[in-house]
Amino acid sequence: MNHQENLKKLYDVLREKEHILLIGHQKPDGDALGSTSGFYNWLKREGKKAALFCKDLPAEQYKYLNGFYAYTNDTSIFEKNFDVVIIFDSGDLIYAGIDEQIKKLSNSPIIINIDHHRTNKLYGNINIIDIEATSTCEIVTDFFETNRIFIDPAMATSLITGLLTDTSYFSNAATTSRSMEIAGKLVGYGARINEITKYLLKNKQLSILKIWGLALSRLHKNEKLDLAVTFLTNDDFNQYSVTPTAVEGISNFLQSATGNAEAILVLYDKGDGTIKASMRSIKRDISVIAKFFGGGGHKLAAGFSINGKIKETPTGFEIV
Repeated sequence: MNHQENLKKLYDVLREKEHILLIGHQKPDGDALGSTSGFYNWLKREGKKAALFCKDLPAEQYKYLNGFYAYTNDTSIFEKNFDVVIIFDSGDLIYAGIDEQIKKLSNSPIIINIDHHRTNKLYGNINIIDIEATSTCEIVTDFFETNRIFIDPAMATSLITGLLTDTSYFSNAATTSRSMEIAGKLVGYGARINEITKYLLKNKQLSILKIWGLALSRLHKNEKLDLAVTFLTNDDFNQYSVTPTAVEGISNFLQSATGNAEAILVLYDKGDGTIKASMRSIKRDISVIAKFFGGGGHKLAAGFSINGKIKETPTGFEIV
């Protein structure tokens, strides 16, 4: 079954089902939130009984999205009966943060997997994977257009959020002519670009700018690996009273700003015994590295998490 047939099959399934659970991955970014909230707004418009779950609630900067306050991280939702569970932007159930919770679903719902990462493990009953897409929001937009579903301004605002954030506002290597074409259509559908600019681009508090400055000051290049590296410790986040979400997007920024390094690695301590690694590259396939460490992503944009803590040393850092 080809991609378009899968999109039509999903539509046929959803027409017949009533109770639908939508799930974005843990620590949700603009693409996870844009795809889930865009889908949620359509299902509610259709009169479906839809629910939104993320292991971690959305960051305040995304409060312009219709459906922002509908997200829950209460795992008791998995004790309810759903006909369909759709998981967005997650290569596997562990990354989605629901590998244990999904076992609580007693009525064997249809599992739909919608994603654009090449490392996806195809865990759904229906897998809609397009590794050529710049974002999961691009695939969801394709779903709506393929099935001739009207995209209203609320849906368009959600969907363009994922396109913009996953392409670093059309500045990174993931950008394609198709993604820009789709963004143009979404603007035409009434996407609230001014709100996105206000909340995502012009909302940097002084404390966030300072911690970005700290990460920039620690940049060093490994000449042998042609890799620029920086790090942030849990003490850094505590010092500036910000959460790790404050550095979302810094790897994308560094990819465009650090022109003399072929690849970028940003490590930051999440304060829960794990370290997040975000990688960007100009031409190297870093998804292989991310997959080795249990993560995933694209050829030029990938990430993973490891256990440990980052400790600053006189010469840099060490992982303990």
